[in-house]
Amino acid sequence: MESWVKLSIWIGIFGFFKEFRPEDPYIIQYLTGPKMNFTDEQVNQIIFPVSTYTSMIELVFVFLITDWLRYKPVVVVCALSGVIVQIMLIWCRGVTAMQVMEVFYGTMSSTEVAYYTYIYAKVDPQYFQQVTSYMRASVLTGRFLSSVVSQIFLFWKIMTIDELNDLTLVGMICAFFWALGLPSVPRSLYFHREVLPAPNNGSIGVPSESTSNGVHRNGAIPSTTPKTEPPSRSCCSSSSYVLGFLWDDFKFAFTNMYVIKWSVWVAVGTCGYTQFMGYVQLLWQNVDKNMTQYNGAVEAVYTLISASAAFLFGRIALNWKVHGDCLLGVLTLVGGILVTFSAFATSMIFCYGVYIVFGTLYHIQMTVAYSEIAKNIKPDSYALVFGVNSLVSLICQTILIYTVASDQMFKLPIQSQFVVYGGSFIVVGAIYLVKSIFTYLNVYTSRRIIASKDNSS
Repeated sequence: MESWVKLSIWIGIFGFFKEFRPEDPYIIQYLTGPKMNFTDEQVNQIIFPVSTYTSMIELVFVFLITDWLRYKPVVVVCALSGVIVQIMLIWCRGVTAMQVMEVFYGTMSSTEVAYYTYIYAKVDPQYFQQVTSYMRASVLTGRFLSSVVSQIFLFWKIMTIDELNDLTLVGMICAFFWALGLPSVPRSLYFHREVLPAPNNGSIGVPSESTSNGVHRNGAIPSTTPKTEPPSRSCCSSSSYVLGFLWDDFKFAFTNMYVIKWSVWVAVGTCGYTQFMGYVQLLWQNVDKNMTQYNGAVEAVYTLISASAAFLFGRIALNWKVHGDCLLGVLTLVGGILVTFSAFATSMIFCYGVYIVFGTLYHIQMTVAYSEIAKNIKPDSYALVFGVNSLVSLICQTILIYTVASDQMFKLPIQSQFVVYGGSFIVVGAIYLVKSIFTYLNVYTSRRIIASKDNSS
């Protein structure tokens, strides 16, 4: 078995354990149940927003710290934060304790960047697409299995909702110990880059930057015996190199209007998706508390369908430069309409259906968006670009939460919040749909001009 496959399996198993969280489909029932006894308003306006604020603040620093520490320590912190979250959910009580718990949950979320970039520093860029698919598959497998387990255990009364937290704690402990055994990373994308061997004239080697065609950005041919950056280099010199590489990669990506178009949707779409998924159980509580016992089964179905749809769309060969705006416009518009309708729903079957369809539409769009962005940026800048998109998404999410849910602003009830979420998607979808009309008109006009030139010749 090739080394990159072994590494993919190793980090994939960590991803599986990290996402094995049987309590997640029932977290609102647990927090508002007799054991914790919080109100929906406390969960919505006081407890949940803390993790978003924490993630936004930490993500600014986590990317560079992750690269500087060479990934593994931050992966361990991610798993350890998950363990602390579960311990506090099981044994701690009170609003303040849950807010502290949400701080650690935000840390777990922000440090996930180490999980997704660890493998990029360990394997050759030619395998990035394969290892990314393996990592995504391991995450979805963990979510699917945990949802099935939670539903079966509750249906057959093997466990209660409270006891599902114990099972989740076991999964997080397994993730922590597995993370401790991850292979160390000798280099990283920015702080500990590979350097070329010193040339014959005895000059000091320089950090290498591989491109997709195997030639370094400095024009040299890659060495067969790469080395990590010399530790003797001064801190200031090293920092200037890092900032230079970061700025070059950032400028290359975000001066490309095609990358910007997809990145804007990734940031806005992820913001709306995260809000919907994070708060939808509160909406369901207002529709029918008795029906929410099937949350686990619905989560399992959603995971399976969305993974299958994303896999199929990943293999569809279309010119997304032409059809991408239409895809984003139509699917975002449909998703927004469904979310808006769910705010007024009185049927849990309809709400469950919206949950599955909306999540599937999001994953389809994300599959295409990530692929199109990756094709148009430098291979070593994946983590930077997607990290920037995540940061922008969290900023949007923070503004949204502060506006619609906080005591300082509108403090909307959960149904009204979902009208805002749905309306936002409708506006974004309409913008991309209008843009797609102009794109098709430009393509049609260009073809007419080419055809007329061919006929005249």
